[in-house]
Amino acid sequence: MSTASVDADLYSMLGVPRSATTEEIEAAFREHAKALHPDRHPGNAEIAEQFKELTHAYDVLTRPERRDAYDRRSSPAPVASVAPERASVFRTPGRARAAVATGIALLLLGLAAGVVLAGLDTGDAAKTITLWLVVVKLVVCGGLLWGIGSWRLRRLRSRGA
Repeated sequence: MSTASVDADLYSMLGVPRSATTEEIEAAFREHAKALHPDRHPGNAEIAEQFKELTHAYDVLTRPERRDAYDRRSSPAPVASVAPERASVFRTPGRARAAVATGIALLLLGLAAGVVLAGLDTGDAAKTITLWLVVVKLVVCGGLLWGIGSWRLRRLRSRGA
């Protein structure tokens, strides 16, 4: 089976809508199969490949369990209709305050670890680099969490939440 059959829309390959019945799919397959049958085009590898893809589409769409699985995989994901306020990470002032406190704690922990690491000789360059990466992550993530939490808290207060 070619890559095209995996990527192509099986319904459009057969020329039927997604709401087509099994009988409509079978009729469309027979119509297309007559035109693309390899016996009508001996030696034409492109037509033979198209016939294989058509047969694959027919095979998937005429079997209910395979059609359901295909429809679930190929249909676009539903767009969540969530109000912007509900989609926020820190929806309440309590959560925003917790983010600020956690951010400050991570920032201070990162700074303290940096001070300790600056005076520490691990004896291994790889360990030292790894520890410095941890320190940088703590400082950066703590600062971001503190800043975003503070920004969200100000927005919530200005809205009167």
